[in-house]
Amino acid sequence: MRKFRRLMSFLVAMVLVLGCASNAFAWAPQWEHDEDLSDYKLCDNFGDIKLTVAVVDHSSIEDWETNSYVKWLEEVTNVDLSFELIPFENRAEKLSLILSSGEYPDIFLTAGTMTDAMVGKYGVEEGMFLPLNDLIEKYGKFTKQVFDEYPGTKDRYTQLDGNIYSLPEVNECYHCKLATKAWINEQWLKNLGLEKPATLDEFRKVLEAFRDQDANGNGDATDEIPFAGDYQDGWLTNGDRLVMNAFTYYNLDLDTTANSLPDAFGLYLEDGKVTVPFYKDEFKKGVQYMADLVKDGLYYVGSFTQDLAGLTQIGESGRLGAAAGGYILFTNLGDDMYKQYGNLLPLKGPDGYQNVTSFPYDSTTGNYFAISADTKYPEAAFKIGDLMYSYASSMRSYYGVYGEDWTNADAGQVGINGEPAFFKLLVPWQETEPQNKCVLQMCMDHRDAKYRLGEPSDPNVDLKSSEGLETYLYQVTKAYEPFADDSKVVPPLKFTEAENNAMSVIKANLSNSIKQGMFAFFNGTKTLDKDYDAWIQELEANGLKDLINYYQTAYDAQYKK
Repeated sequence: MRKFRRLMSFLVAMVLVLGCASNAFAWAPQWEHDEDLSDYKLCDNFGDIKLTVAVVDHSSIEDWETNSYVKWLEEVTNVDLSFELIPFENRAEKLSLILSSGEYPDIFLTAGTMTDAMVGKYGVEEGMFLPLNDLIEKYGKFTKQVFDEYPGTKDRYTQLDGNIYSLPEVNECYHCKLATKAWINEQWLKNLGLEKPATLDEFRKVLEAFRDQDANGNGDATDEIPFAGDYQDGWLTNGDRLVMNAFTYYNLDLDTTANSLPDAFGLYLEDGKVTVPFYKDEFKKGVQYMADLVKDGLYYVGSFTQDLAGLTQIGESGRLGAAAGGYILFTNLGDDMYKQYGNLLPLKGPDGYQNVTSFPYDSTTGNYFAISADTKYPEAAFKIGDLMYSYASSMRSYYGVYGEDWTNADAGQVGINGEPAFFKLLVPWQETEPQNKCVLQMCMDHRDAKYRLGEPSDPNVDLKSSEGLETYLYQVTKAYEPFADDSKVVPPLKFTEAENNAMSVIKANLSNSIKQGMFAFFNGTKTLDKDYDAWIQELEANGLKDLINYYQTAYDAQYKK
């Protein structure tokens, strides 16, 4: 998941076990999103309906059976819930075993572990999952709200046979949509009397000054690393995106763990056609520019093999001039070194091109909820899923108990987005200490922009502190918005099991060829003049054009109507 987890201090361990629910609905906080949930009482007596739920477990959840959020679900619905736990560490394998067993729970809460290919196989082709279309139409009060708020969601979750078998999580992380940010050491700029660069040429001149002029002021003009990255495990810490997007649209993900998403192979849309940048002269110019940076000691050659820990070691040593990342990942949040860095906007290239890649489809993601076709209680199972989209459920599942863990914002408090805040935390949120009040992101919820940005932001907060991080990222992201072109992003597509199987082979081969080739060009072990044509032939031999055709065919069928 590309989702950013806010770094906050640990909360004290909390345990609150609610008693078995009666047939009375007792939860009634007085806040602006207080919803009428009376229609979700699904039976007169607790236990008249019993449902089994497969859930992805989490080390910070003490016990699903007695969890306060689960007890609230039971209290609202009067349904007795029992749980089949899927261990977090090997969740994909365990889920596959359950799906292949022939003995199914009533509800699957998979926390995004269920792939689109699984939905296609077990829903469309094997009929194991219940079609949700009619249930959504009859009972989907909150599901319809999600579909209305995110218009493309219904179509994206409608499978090739016209049915919906799964529902997504809503997690509208505003700053994640434009997470391909870059950061520059503003203290070094000040030390050398330089302005923040706006063009690629200015960027190179700044990097040269960082390399040659003792930018960190320690008396050693040779220990600075002007620009560095990480291609192992950092969040968009590959510095090539900053450079290449000054030449052409470039969403290539060279993270060595990325091998399935379209951007891992450079796929994007141009005039309704799925394409890749590899055939463009502008792409080759960008590759050469990156190679020159490496050759001249301006981009750290060790970037291609080091992990985030290695990049952080450089950053914390006071030797790093610039880096990329979803936020300032390469220093310790809030410390003195962290505060030296400020954002660097997309650079304008030699032909005036200027772009930042975006992730516009990440607000509704993953297959979080599905129902077994064999369940005895389809309506009850669906209404429990629909209930999870309510604000009441979403707040409780993520933050805990109203009045103990969170409450209404005070009058006059302003949220991260500058709008009136609507809730505040009473204890710091965390997801590491065992607790029994919430289930974090292990079930569906509806955390839209108002939710995520509705927490109070102190107008006097230090933006470079841990407390100011969300506000700082919001402000920085607003500055990136004019440079994004969402129309070029390939939307989520659905494929048959046969297509997925065929593409998995292509993607495995292509992933290695693309990354090895790009790294070789960047570090100088291969040159564009001698080796580029052979590399393109290698990509095509490994199925590049076939992959493009698979995506084009699916795009035409699903979006050109």
